[in-house]
Amino acid sequence: MIAGLPGAILGVFASMPILMKGLIALQVADFITGFLLAWSTGAVSSDVSRKGFVKKAIALLLVIALKVAETVQPMPLELSAYVAGWFCLTELISICENAGKAGLPIPAKLTKVLAQLQEKE
Repeated sequence: MIAGLPGAILGVFASMPILMKGLIALQVADFITGFLLAWSTGAVSSDVSRKGFVKKAIALLLVIALKVAETVQPMPLELSAYVAGWFCLTELISICENAGKAGLPIPAKLTKVLAQLQEKE
């Protein structure tokens, strides 16, 4: 049973919609960049990590719930894709913020676009 677990996880991941895969990948990248940034400054906190992990899990569960609702009741707008795309954008903003805080140069154009997106939030 344990030997088949990686295959089952890979099978589930392979059958996911592309935005869900992207969201998971960006969440993992954001978690890692946030952890590395906190580690480099000596500010690693299990409370902060736990809260961040809970937010990411709830975001995934929301997208999954919307996908299930769309399967049960077809809707004129694919809400799961819209919400997953929104969360992908927020994860990308967070990754860029982490990179900037770590001292990496962020292109001025990207900084301007991210600032505009944050204002719209």
